[in-house]
Amino acid sequence: MNRRFIKEYFNFSKRERNGLIVLFTILALIIISRLIILNISTSNSKNFADFENEIDVFISYRTPELENGERFNFDPNTATKEDFMRMGLCNRTINSIITFREKGWKFYKPEDLEKVYEITPEEYEAIKDYIIIESDSKRNSNNYYKNSKKGELNLFEFDPNTITKEELLEMGLKTWQADNLIKYREKGGVFKTSNDLSKVHGLDKELIQKLIPYIIISTEINTTSNGKNFDTILNLNTATEIELQKLQGIGPYYAKRIVEYRTILGGFLNVDQLLEVYGMTEELYQQIKDNFIISTENIKKININTAEYMDLVTHPYINKENAKNILNYRNFAGTIKSPEDLLKQKAVDRDFYNKILPYICTE
Repeated sequence: MNRRFIKEYFNFSKRERNGLIVLFTILALIIISRLIILNISTSNSKNFADFENEIDVFISYRTPELENGERFNFDPNTATKEDFMRMGLCNRTINSIITFREKGWKFYKPEDLEKVYEITPEEYEAIKDYIIIESDSKRNSNNYYKNSKKGELNLFEFDPNTITKEELLEMGLKTWQADNLIKYREKGGVFKTSNDLSKVHGLDKELIQKLIPYIIISTEINTTSNGKNFDTILNLNTATEIELQKLQGIGPYYAKRIVEYRTILGGFLNVDQLLEVYGMTEELYQQIKDNFIISTENIKKININTAEYMDLVTHPYINKENAKNILNYRNFAGTIKSPEDLLKQKAVDRDFYNKILPYICTE
């Protein structure tokens, strides 16, 4: 019975056996193909996850976290990478600022930070009110006063006959003390020795003793009895810091600012440009403007056919949009034959062109 059953249902002809072999082969191929596809899908999923991780890293690199950032006063010339990270700036912006400094450029005023290639308007707006750029003299003095508490003095060398009110306030003097010293000079008072500081109302003996080691009195000060400058005519484009300090109202702070601005500007075309010097007041400008002459034969110009982005953007008159427009046009044209090409091809507007023309060339 069993043999008959087996023989009846499991006895195949040669043709049927061949068919079964083909069928099993197809099934095997389907199973193997399925396994291969599953392995490929798993592998692809893993690679996609890696790609997502790379996207996350890129987003974190490019996106600032301004809302969660801390706010504190800082000098962009000395702030560390960690300081910028605490503020919530993105890594790309931070690296751009560090690169800017490593190439030897400086930030002379808060607005200069806008010229950093990668910084966004949102980032600048978030931190601009906390930018405090120290003069080199104050920065050097702060090396000795890093742990100074509020109310303590930040002393540096000064001449009481030329120091400005702003510099006196930087030292830590109270406003009324600085005003009294300036008024003493305006009334014709001259400091011939360090002890003459005692003639200024409000400067007590203890304060004077702290100031005396830092006093350097020049013997070449030319002033009238009312404190105005006379008989001192300087070439604004060649005067040294020491020569500038001969003018009443110009101390080391302003002298250094003027020379620094002259350097990045390429030279002064007219005396009115002194008003562009960071910290210059209208009152001081009116006091010193007649003591200068201008020679423009040595104005330093930027070759717009070879200049890099940072060469352009560090000029006071060129912001980052102007710099990008100039570079984009140069890349398009290959060579800029004349500065006027920038205007003709509408790479810059007329006002900017007129302002920057004396400071650019094409060869």
